[in-house]
Amino acid sequence: MQQFFFSASKEFGAEITRLLDFVHPATVALWNLRWQVQGFVAATGNATDDDLSERFGSGSGFPARNLKKSCIETPWAEQTEQFAQIVAANVIALYESWAEEVFSETINMNPKYKKWVQFPSRGVNGRRHEGIRDTLAEIRSAGISPEMRSAFFPVYSASKWNGVAHLDEMTVLYRYHKEIRNSFMHSGGRASDLAETAWSNVSGLTRADVGGRRNPILTQVTEGQRISYSMEQASDLAAVIIRLIHSIDAELSSSMYAEQYFLESWSSWSERGKYKELPSDPIQRDRRIAKICRKVGFVTPANPAAVIALGRKAGFVH
Repeated sequence: MQQFFFSASKEFGAEITRLLDFVHPATVALWNLRWQVQGFVAATGNATDDDLSERFGSGSGFPARNLKKSCIETPWAEQTEQFAQIVAANVIALYESWAEEVFSETINMNPKYKKWVQFPSRGVNGRRHEGIRDTLAEIRSAGISPEMRSAFFPVYSASKWNGVAHLDEMTVLYRYHKEIRNSFMHSGGRASDLAETAWSNVSGLTRADVGGRRNPILTQVTEGQRISYSMEQASDLAAVIIRLIHSIDAELSSSMYAEQYFLESWSSWSERGKYKELPSDPIQRDRRIAKICRKVGFVTPANPAAVIALGRKAGFVH
């Protein structure tokens, strides 16, 4: 996963990587456990739950209870749906946590932004309130830093995960998954009216609309009916949220808020005083600025001169 500007975004990247690095092998491991349990039971003919626990749980530190039910009586599709629900709930929680943190760690941000970025923009599908593009428009109206726009925005916006052209469509897709999550959490997996509306809004979207590699994987949602959810859908959700955060993070990187955040990060760097005197040679000077940016936690800037201008204005370099 490519680099982020804000620390909240970096934390999100680390957390979702940990989640997916666990879920993918765990799903494969469960598939293999099912085959092993089924083979063992077929071979022995009369294996008890205690036999199965001893055979497959020994050394794990956990009792392997009800393996017959889990691995023989329960269909694979049902188990992967349970996995998918867990993944969706966690990924959505990561997005909500990121929105809470990123708009509180920057300066004087509207606390409503953490809600707005979870909805498409005003007017999309009849929405009457602010959404994701309205958030970015307000932030831009508060001021764009020419130096940050020149130094960092070209790098962060070049990420292959950047989907700024598809923000509304991706947020519509996010709402579909979130309303499904809400139905599992609050209605026992039976669709709410909001979930059906969210499905109706997303049902016509294609890969061209969301900027993805494939068409969104969807199942029809009908109010009052039980929802079917798959690991493929949960993977789609994870990809959409990764792209949303990359896109928003990059757009924020040129704001005046980002400039203050960058300078505060530079100011709190414990080795700042050692690098105050810049080399006179232009090549060495640019290399020094690149090193400073990386040490402080950012990428090598596209325009080192813009960073030098910021640093001199703040009194960090001369």
